[in-house]
Amino acid sequence: MEAAIRWSPHATQHSPRFLIIDVATNRLRLCQIERYEKNKVKYKQICFRDKLPNYTAFDWSKRDEAIVGIGSASGEATIVQIDPDRPQGEFIHSFPIRHQRKCNSIAFSAKNYVATGLDRVRNDVCLNIYDLNHPSVTSTTEPYKKLASSEAISSIKFFSNQPDTLVAGVSRQCIRIYDLRESSAAGVAQYPTRQVHNIAIDPLDENYFISAGTTADPVVTVWDQRYVKQRSSNDGAVLDFRPIVDNNQPKPTTIWSLRYSGTKKGTFGVLASTGEFKIVELAQHSHQPDSDESSKVGPHAQNWESQHYTKMTHNLRYPSSDDRGMQDPNHVVAYDFMSPGNPFPGISALALHPNRDIEVLRVPPPAPSINVTALEEVYRDRTPIMRPSRRKGTVAEDLIELQNKSLSDKTDVSPDPRDTLTGRLDRLNVETSPRSVPLELSSHSSHQMHEDLLTLAFPNAKLPLDDYLKSLQTQKRRCQEGYNLDCRKNKEIVTNDRWLFDAWDLVERMETHAWNDGMAAKEGLDLAYLGVTSIWSNELTMYDQRLVDPDTKTSESVFSETVTEICEKKEFPPFSGVATERPDNRQLCLSLCGWNLSKKGLRERCGLLVDEGQYYKAIVLAVFQGYKDVALDILKETVKAKQIENIGLGAVIACNSVNEDQRHLCSWMADMTDEPYLKGLLAYFISGDWSTVVEMEQLSLPDRVGVALKYLPDDKLTHFLRLCTQKTVACGNIEGLLLTGLTNRAMDLFEHYISKFGDLQSAVLVLSRACPLYIQDARWALWKEIYLNQMQVWRTFLERTKYIKDHNLKSVSRDGLATTKPSSPSVSLRCHNCQQNLALRRDPRTSRSTSPSSEGEHHVAVACVPELQCADAALRVVHDVVGESGPEQDWCCADAEGRG
Repeated sequence: MEAAIRWSPHATQHSPRFLIIDVATNRLRLCQIERYEKNKVKYKQICFRDKLPNYTAFDWSKRDEAIVGIGSASGEATIVQIDPDRPQGEFIHSFPIRHQRKCNSIAFSAKNYVATGLDRVRNDVCLNIYDLNHPSVTSTTEPYKKLASSEAISSIKFFSNQPDTLVAGVSRQCIRIYDLRESSAAGVAQYPTRQVHNIAIDPLDENYFISAGTTADPVVTVWDQRYVKQRSSNDGAVLDFRPIVDNNQPKPTTIWSLRYSGTKKGTFGVLASTGEFKIVELAQHSHQPDSDESSKVGPHAQNWESQHYTKMTHNLRYPSSDDRGMQDPNHVVAYDFMSPGNPFPGISALALHPNRDIEVLRVPPPAPSINVTALEEVYRDRTPIMRPSRRKGTVAEDLIELQNKSLSDKTDVSPDPRDTLTGRLDRLNVETSPRSVPLELSSHSSHQMHEDLLTLAFPNAKLPLDDYLKSLQTQKRRCQEGYNLDCRKNKEIVTNDRWLFDAWDLVERMETHAWNDGMAAKEGLDLAYLGVTSIWSNELTMYDQRLVDPDTKTSESVFSETVTEICEKKEFPPFSGVATERPDNRQLCLSLCGWNLSKKGLRERCGLLVDEGQYYKAIVLAVFQGYKDVALDILKETVKAKQIENIGLGAVIACNSVNEDQRHLCSWMADMTDEPYLKGLLAYFISGDWSTVVEMEQLSLPDRVGVALKYLPDDKLTHFLRLCTQKTVACGNIEGLLLTGLTNRAMDLFEHYISKFGDLQSAVLVLSRACPLYIQDARWALWKEIYLNQMQVWRTFLERTKYIKDHNLKSVSRDGLATTKPSSPSVSLRCHNCQQNLALRRDPRTSRSTSPSSEGEHHVAVACVPELQCADAALRVVHDVVGESGPEQDWCCADAEGRG
């Protein structure tokens, strides 16, 4: 690093000064800003000092604006006066050392101490503290304190509010905190780590400081000094960024600068040797995961144990991939935050370029906020300026109208009146439900179409604001209509969303498979709610809670035997398809995909598709499943009824092989049609390879997986399932539940799904069958807590109670033990306005740790009292909610006077 820039700690808006430190030329330049031209800084030099000794460290005095300190390459600390009111002068003085070596860091304290950290040499101290307050201080003055004998010190910083305390990085060893008032030289606390460089302390909360890794190790650790000093089991590190910048560059990446903003608490900047410059904002949450859940083994079990997390990251400059970046005029070689005396609102930094131009880089302000009430009304100055458009039917019917409008606007076509949500989108569906999308979108992938549906095609299509406000009521209205754990009822409520409909259809199918131990072997495993990828791969990870016999040792053979026993129990026919070593696994997976394993079941399903108008889909699925005679029968019936045209498809289906002329005909038909399933069948006829069908993302994922299970060889099937699972999880594609099942991978999938679409409600309800019965993950507890609080705000108290009761019934282990634990009393009284518990204290019985029996337990989540006049009124509400014959409840109520 050949140059640096430092904003003056004494700067004001009337005196905006900074230093440019030219390491290569041994020069200090004190500059003052004259004006800003957009982001460019026009400045003038008001003082400079040159012919300085070679230096490797720099700091500015906290007491005197005209005093700076430099640490030389020979180890001496030199105090330099840089005052524009005086002519160029000499140094005030230097502090020589006994053994010359590099000075790595220098730091001033608010008490006018200066500390230097040196490279290691045997039998000599490496951390010297000088007291500049002494009137007779000279170059021969001995250090006030000598610390860190024979230990290289890489970085030093004083705490501003504790000027006698400093934190130092001991090279390749530890972070150590020293209190200069202590007689001991050992330090008051330390913790082993290799992140000992570029230490910075948050001036807005000095409990926290950060440090970075060494050369080619771009790791940053956030520390809490309170934990370090307590010498507790917590090591003091509250966050680790590994790496914090892009490390996939041709040359190793090193962190050049690490500084706190001084403007916003928990916000720091990072500059890498590649020119990458980012600002990271940290925050804290108050969620406390249950101790039992956080202790469980899982890939994300520890995620929420720490209260600290990354709130936002701002990439102000991206890395340069080669040496040309240093000649780029926009390349950043150094930076410093403009604090204090920042003339701009928010967080701003001065960025130094290679040609010594200076630019102001500002963090983009947060998006403007609007006041939206719980009723989705927009207010300004306590006056409503916009309300949701009027409801016309159920939530599904209203969403169908909005989705048709937005998707039609995106494609700039007028939809056929016959093509409401009963038509075109249904071409990709398995079950009967009303839904649609313009035909022009059939070339898009299934996931892209779902994104358009959930986002109302924004930004390509823009609806009136009142329609958007209406869409915000979706989750509340679904809850009011009974959206809970009943799969059949849920499918009726979400008929506007084919993908969510199919997800509930999959959950219902999994539940049917698992009924009466249908997915368990007598001496094997319980495979309930596992996905296709796990079953095909005989995946054994994290299945201890699935052991039917606790003494059984899990192995791949036990898994395989369990699958075979399940297939025999369900009387599946023998697998017919590609040669395979695991036919039973394929049959069980096909059954989870919803593929019919018998000709009779296939005829019934294709008949339903024909009744819905999905003629080509019925024909193609019959071919995919290996029943060409069924496909030809359907084709003849639909052509005879003039429901589709006779395009010669029957002759191609009936052939065992396709000649060149037929292949050209199929290619022509594929170009002329927009029907995705017909395109898929024609693609197979053209190529003769089932992989072309499997790769067609326009088809629904269950049917693509079904084709892969039936026709791809074992190695290709394994590769396809692995890649497809990774992609659906990364994209938050809810179709991927078929692959992940209700496992820890489903938690990852839903994490992305929630972040993209905000549908926390569906995630909680879908996962309720497996959490915490089969999955112990801290994210689940957080999501459930948020959803229960949201139902509290919606005032859907009975629905909340029903969910808790139904979830308890489904969270019972094979031994009949409940796996859920109550986090609140069965009955509680809350304020009408803030929804907080009215109890000043809680009955000790309500904090019991044992789980209640899931049967016969009456749960009333909330009894809301608009105006509490006395405790008798509260008793009457409890009596009305619980019922006269209900069991005894744990409840408490505050003295109502003045507390409602």
